[in-house]
Amino acid sequence: MSHCRKPHCVPLIGYRHMYRSLLRFCPVNELEALALLYRLYIGNLDSCLYAGVPLTIMELTPDGFCSLIDPFARPYHTEVQLYRSMNGLLRNIRREATIEDTRGAVRQFRMLLESLEQRFEQIYGCAITDPQTTYNECWNRLTVRDSEPLTVLKCIHAANSYIPIP
Repeated sequence: MSHCRKPHCVPLIGYRHMYRSLLRFCPVNELEALALLYRLYIGNLDSCLYAGVPLTIMELTPDGFCSLIDPFARPYHTEVQLYRSMNGLLRNIRREATIEDTRGAVRQFRMLLESLEQRFEQIYGCAITDPQTTYNECWNRLTVRDSEPLTVLKCIHAANSYIPIP
C-alpha cells in the first residue's frame, strides 16, 4: 500500500496568485488562465472529497470562481515561486479522483510547467531546481510566505557586486 500525501483544500487566495503569475510568466491569456485554474480547482476539490478531507470552501460555479480570482490579485515575485506552487498544486490533485476535463487541465498545466522550466534554464543557465536558485527557500503551496526571497538566484547580488582585486 502506498503512502500518498493527503491533499488539502487550496484556499481561493492561492488561485489569485497563481492566476496573475500565469499571466506574467507563461504564454496564456486571461480567459485561458481562468478556465485552466477553474478546472484545476475542481480537481483539487474532487481530490479532497475522494481522500475524505473536509472541504473548507464550497464549490463555486465558473462565474463565481472567476469573480473571486480576478480582482486584487498579485503575481509571485519570481518564476521559482510559480514553479514550486505549480508543482504543489499538481501533487495535490489525484488522477483517480478526477474527471477527464480535469485530467486535460493537468496535462496543459504540466506543459506550462515544462515551458517555464526550459525558459528558466535558457535565461539563467541552470535548472530551476539548482541549489544556486531560491527553489529550496520557496514554499510549495499557492500562498506566499513573507520569508520567501525576492530574487531568482541566491548569489545574483553577490556575483554582480564582486570586483576582483588585482
